[in-house]
Amino acid sequence: MLDDIFDDEQLPNTRVYEMAQTVVRDFMQKEYKNIDFVAQKLGTTRGYLYASLDPKQTHKPLSIDRIMDITKLTCDNRIIEVIANEFDLIAIGKQKSEATTKDLNILADIANIENNDVFKEVKKDLEDGIIDRDEQKRILKEIDEAQIANAKLKDIVEKWKHHEL
Repeated sequence: MLDDIFDDEQLPNTRVYEMAQTVVRDFMQKEYKNIDFVAQKLGTTRGYLYASLDPKQTHKPLSIDRIMDITKLTCDNRIIEVIANEFDLIAIGKQKSEATTKDLNILADIANIENNDVFKEVKKDLEDGIIDRDEQKRILKEIDEAQIANAKLKDIVEKWKHHEL
């Protein structure tokens, strides 16, 4: 338990708490429900839910279990995306629909274009032998876009039914 190990200036990851509050608030507005409804659905009380969403109440920290329950209830991955971002990762939800040949061809083209763009960008930026901060940002953006396209392509290929195209 994290009882009283944080000073006010050393609160746990407030971005995660802020996003959890935002996700719960957005869910309540979208569904026209109140905090009591959300707490009941999460198997807790209103007071405990409020406390676990408050980073200053370290005696009832926001647990990974609570984050997962909130994410499942709301169908909103933003808390997980904030956590992934803290570790410099990209969280991409798997598509739920059946893939078609057209989807596969489009995503294959996107993935191919994105990957080529990454290498073209790196090669161009290395011509002078130095990669400055702006060039680095551009390259990293291209890499992120390529990773997203490749993850989507991988998901479609994994779901693809075993038959000839």
